[in-house]
Amino acid sequence: MEINNKVMMNQEDIYQAEQDYARYQDLVLKANTLTQEEYEFVKQWDPQAAEAMFHIEWNNTYLNLNTYSEADKEEMDLRREQGL
Repeated sequence: MEINNKVMMNQEDIYQAEQDYARYQDLVLKANTLTQEEYEFVKQWDPQAAEAMFHIEWNNTYLNLNTYSEADKEEMDLRREQGL
């Protein structure tokens, strides 16, 4: 007799998993900086994605190298200096 080890998820578990995945996607694809807690969350989901994060020691945050653009930062700084 063969026993199938299938995981049964109830509706709440499915909803929570979908919410966690959406949060993971937002952090990896949209966020420029992550807190320590957000970094740990990403690392738990995908350790390889966490390797694209650069730790900024002075404020204990992580720079997402997949989304950060030095050109965008320079443009934003220029607009701020020009008062736009």
